[in-house]
Amino acid sequence: MKVSVVIPVYNVELYVEDCLRSVMDQTLQDIEIICVEDAGQDNSIDIIRRLMEEDSRISLFVNDKNMGLASTRNRGLGLAKGKYVYFLDSDDMIRPTALKELYDRAEAENLDTCIFSADFIFEDESLKEKFGTNPAKYKGEYPDVMKGKDLYTAWMKVWDWMPSQPRYFYRRDFLMEKGIRYIDGMLHEDETFAFDVLMNADRVRVIDEAYFIRRFRPSSIMSSGPTMKNVEACIRILKHVTDYEREDLCTEKNPLLIEAIEFYKGKIAADVARKYSRVKESGKGRVLFACSSYYQVLIALSVAFTEKIKIDLVLEEHGIETAEQLAERLQGLVDSVYVCKTSPEVDPYEEKQTADDEVLAAKLTEHVEEMFGDRDISEYTELHVFWDLGYIGTYLNIKNIGYILHEDSLDSYKKIRANRPNYQYIFDMESCLMHKGVVPFGYSPCCMTVEVNDTQGIEIPAAKVHERGRAEMMNNLSPEDKKRILKVFCPEEIKVDGAAVLLLTDPFAVTGRLPDRESQKRLYQELVEKYVGNEKLMIKAHPRDDLDYKSIFPEAVVIEKNMPMEVMNFDESICFDTAITVTSSAINGLKYVKNRIYLGQEYLNEFKKN
Repeated sequence: MKVSVVIPVYNVELYVEDCLRSVMDQTLQDIEIICVEDAGQDNSIDIIRRLMEEDSRISLFVNDKNMGLASTRNRGLGLAKGKYVYFLDSDDMIRPTALKELYDRAEAENLDTCIFSADFIFEDESLKEKFGTNPAKYKGEYPDVMKGKDLYTAWMKVWDWMPSQPRYFYRRDFLMEKGIRYIDGMLHEDETFAFDVLMNADRVRVIDEAYFIRRFRPSSIMSSGPTMKNVEACIRILKHVTDYEREDLCTEKNPLLIEAIEFYKGKIAADVARKYSRVKESGKGRVLFACSSYYQVLIALSVAFTEKIKIDLVLEEHGIETAEQLAERLQGLVDSVYVCKTSPEVDPYEEKQTADDEVLAAKLTEHVEEMFGDRDISEYTELHVFWDLGYIGTYLNIKNIGYILHEDSLDSYKKIRANRPNYQYIFDMESCLMHKGVVPFGYSPCCMTVEVNDTQGIEIPAAKVHERGRAEMMNNLSPEDKKRILKVFCPEEIKVDGAAVLLLTDPFAVTGRLPDRESQKRLYQELVEKYVGNEKLMIKAHPRDDLDYKSIFPEAVVIEKNMPMEVMNFDESICFDTAITVTSSAINGLKYVKNRIYLGQEYLNEFKKN
């Protein structure tokens, strides 16, 4: 058998006969025609069976349930017996001499694959206007047999990337030996398949001949508008390419190929953003914010109230210890509140490899989906997270679902290198390529957009970054909204009588930035001695800071630590002469402070030396 033609079939009764006859009429006779019907609801099967009576080379296989194009093509590939295999979509056609000429060329030059051009048929003028400018032929010239990687690199220079599978003719043994398959259940499956082919092929020929006739019709996958499934498919492509880059290119010194792949990733990321923007403009779906700190809940509420949108909230108990009580106080302000309890079996905050460990990934997925109950996360048009490595962030990465990332605290992405030394690998390309699992701070392929307070001096991918000034956003809250938010976080009134100094603490001992609690205690005793005179001392501890400041400073007023500092701006009667901190960025969000003292990481480093 010289060639196997694999034709997935799904609800194409108007076109499938034209498709099959274009194959039946091929000048190359030694072929098999494998039709795999994907549980459609029309008369396609009857048409195929009628044509089978005319041509014994046609065989029909029917899926028990709808599997999607990728899985259906894989089934056809598994059934194929020809030396070469060709995938044709059931609403398209091929020229009469296509298979003969492709077979002869592949045999003569011992090719792994032939790639060729296409002509277009448009069913109406609107589609012609939409797609008619797409080139039917390649812009570049490729006169020689090439290695797949060299062709890919050349394509990227002029953006000749055309992964549509009916433009490829494969040696079947090559696909089987390299284990190249379509990703089951995925839309835009052509992209990853074609990428894998070029990364593995030793001999590829581009032929400047339009053997394939592409039909554009209103109801086709390509002609319809994007949905979140399209967005998620593009994210999976980006992740697939990124995984290859990390695992295969880290030891291969091919700077031109690395440059080409980086260019391709940028194109995919732009496509993700474009598709997502169109989905968002449709106004359909719901909005979810996943929060792992009290401050993040404040930002989520501020976004909802200023944009006048309804949101759902996830409160991750890992960072919000009083999540159950907070959920009760949020009733009426948001649509639904979910409490994501900390799991001793799988805590992504502790186990950074969760997404790469199949057992842990399955446990985390089960944990998150049990929390949502009957709610399907695909209902959400917008998914917002503040921490890629949290429960929801890790879950979205495991499921290849796109999300919007927000800075977890004010201007925290300006000092990642200094304040988060555990993630230094993010800024080292070779180390980053070697790293497995979820990559934080917007570097994950699943992260579509990063929202920050201020873009100046940001240390994360600039192409994804968008600015949303948090102080301006909170200033735009109505007086009534400010009161509602204040009541959520501050059930008891805060009184500041006379001159007062506010000390903002950090959980240095908990996070390991200081060796123990005694060291942290000594740090703040020195600060108070140095900066606080006769003024009243008021202390606002970080939510994860577990020192007993009332026992350390008996005369001080200790403010509820689980209250985001910014909500104090909603009460104009609260004003401090001085605010002091070592590294808490919350100090910049305080409005009614006359003098701010931010000591920084350098101060902490000097303290540790002494």
